[in-house]
Amino acid sequence: MTEIVSTQALKLGMFIAELDRPWLDTPFLVQGFLLEDEEQLATLRKLCRFVTIDRARSLGDEYQAGVAQHFVPEKRQPIPRTPVIYYQSQRKLSLPSLEVDGDREVAGRKFTSVRYVDDIRVEEELPAARISYQSAQNLLKDLDEQVAVGNMPDIEHVDRTVAGLVECVVRNPDALIWLTKLKRTDNQIYDHSLTVSIHLMAFGRNLGLPPDDLHPLGMGGLLKDIGIMRLPPELLHKPAGLTPEEREHMRTHVDHGTAMLAEEADLPEEVRDIVAKHHERIDGSGYPRRLTGNQIGLYAEMAGIVDSYCAMLSPRPFRPARLNQWVIEEINAMRSNRFTAAVVDEFVQFVGLYPIGTLVELNSGEVGVVVEQNRVRRLKPRIMLLLGPDKTRNSSPGILNLLTDPLVREGVPYRILRDLPPGSFGLDPKEFYL
Repeated sequence: MTEIVSTQALKLGMFIAELDRPWLDTPFLVQGFLLEDEEQLATLRKLCRFVTIDRARSLGDEYQAGVAQHFVPEKRQPIPRTPVIYYQSQRKLSLPSLEVDGDREVAGRKFTSVRYVDDIRVEEELPAARISYQSAQNLLKDLDEQVAVGNMPDIEHVDRTVAGLVECVVRNPDALIWLTKLKRTDNQIYDHSLTVSIHLMAFGRNLGLPPDDLHPLGMGGLLKDIGIMRLPPELLHKPAGLTPEEREHMRTHVDHGTAMLAEEADLPEEVRDIVAKHHERIDGSGYPRRLTGNQIGLYAEMAGIVDSYCAMLSPRPFRPARLNQWVIEEINAMRSNRFTAAVVDEFVQFVGLYPIGTLVELNSGEVGVVVEQNRVRRLKPRIMLLLGPDKTRNSSPGILNLLTDPLVREGVPYRILRDLPPGSFGLDPKEFYL
């Protein structure tokens, strides 16, 4: 039983089913939620004029029986809320202060490490992250169109776009990583390039690289496969695995990309290295030049491991998506042969057991999706609860922060039992949070 009401007439206990704007233009993590406090009410009134409410999923005086009945989550300790900050695209966004953490050396590269402070929640960062993410998607489409007519890529456009992504990564990388799970296009190449770029910058942040060093990582991630745009579409979108001859043809994208960027005098050398060397491996088994060891360099090696991870994790027409644990085991098996041991160790620590977007089952029987990492205690992320203990869908998914040690029952804290394959229990992410 739904009805459209003015946001000025909203009351606590109403279930918000639809907005008068896209969900991804708001800081709400889920599509459909129970209006529980004055902060949410003020947010809705600020953003919307009208919303659709569902009386059959509302509570208390706002409930009216309908065809659909709702599942009421069990009572649990309240989770503290952080005030939501709204960012405007025309406003210069400030970066948090950083602390120098000392000198480090990883895979032969020395740098002054910085310590990032995680004081902004993913909900707070989402409005700005959505703007930067959409800008990057538009950029990739523009690059494709430029290359298709024989023009050189607009490097200044890439530079501006990456600057916005870097700011988001510095404040909270999980917001952009969350969007890589949601805002997919029908172009697998665009999606992969942006996913790699975001994960590569987030990996650099986890290493302690300063913000200025995250910038070439982001540019390299976006541009590393630009040469693919010169290959035949039928090769790029083949629904089955490639033949050996087709695979060799696909490998020429590295040379195409390197040649396209050769005349860009202002392009950072680290970006050129990523484009030219992201398929090289320290044991000489990579391509196109079969480089070894320190001939590759830290940034290119980081790009190679992130590229491999994202590719294995993504579904393909000829195979389903793979579980994170399987992918991490594959990456770990490349330690000291395909990739430097230190880079693999740092990457495994960065990804953790439960990356953003992982479906997990809890010891309560509930099923949720990881929406934010805890970079100090990786086994205690923030989780959006999608299914109740009896696997009934929650009409208003709440957020559970395992770091606060909430209790399933007296003396028994929540913990994750296992991660689940994508699509478990018929869960479609877009159904919940688009």
